[in-house]
Amino acid sequence: MKKISTFILLILLIQTTYSQNFGDFPKIAKEKLHRDLDLLYQGLDKFHSGMYWYTPKDSVDFAFQTAKNKITTDLNVYEFHKIIAPLVALSREDHTDIFLPKEVKEQTNKNENIRFLPLTVVFLGEKLYCVKNASNNSAKIENLEIEKINGETPKEIVTKIGILFTSDGYIKSVKYSDLGGFNFSKNYFYYYGIIEKYEVKFKEITEPITINSLSISQINENLKKNNNIDKEKTENEPLQFKIINAKTAYLDIQTFSNDIIKRESKYKTLKKFLKQSFSEIKEHNIKNVIIDVSKNGGGTEGNEGLLYSYFGDNYQKYSKVRVKTQKAILNNGIDKPIKLKVFGFLERIFVNKKMKDGSLERKNNLGLGLMAYKKAPKNTFKGNVYVLISPITYSGGSEFSNMMYSQGLATFIGQETGGGYYGNTSGYSQDLTLPNSKITIEIPALQFVMNVEPKLPFGSGVKPNYEVIPTINQYINNENIYLEYALKLISEKQ
Repeated sequence: MKKISTFILLILLIQTTYSQNFGDFPKIAKEKLHRDLDLLYQGLDKFHSGMYWYTPKDSVDFAFQTAKNKITTDLNVYEFHKIIAPLVALSREDHTDIFLPKEVKEQTNKNENIRFLPLTVVFLGEKLYCVKNASNNSAKIENLEIEKINGETPKEIVTKIGILFTSDGYIKSVKYSDLGGFNFSKNYFYYYGIIEKYEVKFKEITEPITINSLSISQINENLKKNNNIDKEKTENEPLQFKIINAKTAYLDIQTFSNDIIKRESKYKTLKKFLKQSFSEIKEHNIKNVIIDVSKNGGGTEGNEGLLYSYFGDNYQKYSKVRVKTQKAILNNGIDKPIKLKVFGFLERIFVNKKMKDGSLERKNNLGLGLMAYKKAPKNTFKGNVYVLISPITYSGGSEFSNMMYSQGLATFIGQETGGGYYGNTSGYSQDLTLPNSKITIEIPALQFVMNVEPKLPFGSGVKPNYEVIPTINQYINNENIYLEYALKLISEKQ
């Protein structure tokens, strides 16, 4: 699986870049690009603790050599980005991000000659739908399924543009969900460059529709003109508790971030929310609890264990938490050396232990440790548990799902989680800004290896017991079909 996936990526990597039009940005000397490429390799190789978890080192080395051989002339920043973004994606870790320089993005937004596909879209499963039409074509195409764009199916397009950004392991659902909104058009440009017009085939319309590309300013203007945009800020409580009926309660936990909860939730802390919720659950003798983490992308470490503590016995949830090195010096011999560092002095000395290979591993008895939680709460729940998941369920949200799935404590409904079942590499991320192209790569340092039962294939997320994918009408109407399905299951079992 590893070698096949890497081979496909390399085939896409060596496809022509130079004939494409990415705009009139200054060229960067190929020698400088080679130096940036060297620093990128060193950063991923020396500092990224999970770089070779999914992709073998020899495959990564071959990919970098292929990229270097491809840079035979001066390139602009977008041309270089197209070459190195797939190299970053070889980490197969969604916490590893690549960012274009701020000034390049600003120039792109202002430049009328840089044009995009003027649609916002959504993937529901692997089906692509138009959500908003920001083009000059007045055809009624909103909410229609897109079958082809310039002769390619959505699946064929995602196979190509999906190599430009990372996702955990081999989880395909993230490659689709991350391309929602305007991200599809943006990444289409990153891969294909400026396209003058698009022939778009909709399932409900016999003939393809021609849509001309537009600049960002034109797209924004058309969105304002063509769509009713509600500028009022809607209140969104990230922690919600509801007793649905005499036997069932629902908890919607959209984040594990202490900062967001403190800022946006009336409860101010997750601990307070859970304490009050499970007190009511016990008081009302609730038999079924539905936990919704379908919008939970993680947050503060430890909160996933706090939620888990209401359902499962304590155990060592991490096999290990490690960093490859405390400090890495990146030096190509010409540009100023770059230092990437992980821990402060106290955490390095007292919370971690140094291994024979020079890596550091977290101790179990200090700080956050390796256990699922510190102390069991009152009012733990031993009834029926249903967990709602999606490709947005990620990081800490995914770790909670991993523990519940591994311990056999819940029925899962929705779509495969975006976070890997066997762990992730995140935390203490450092920004590596390449000195010549100014492209920045966010490199995570901590590898969290989860102590889970081998119930799922390596590289997958938690897979639902019941897969549920919304229709376009359900999506537009913001229906919580995962919750509806859970309630249906509960009703059928009574």
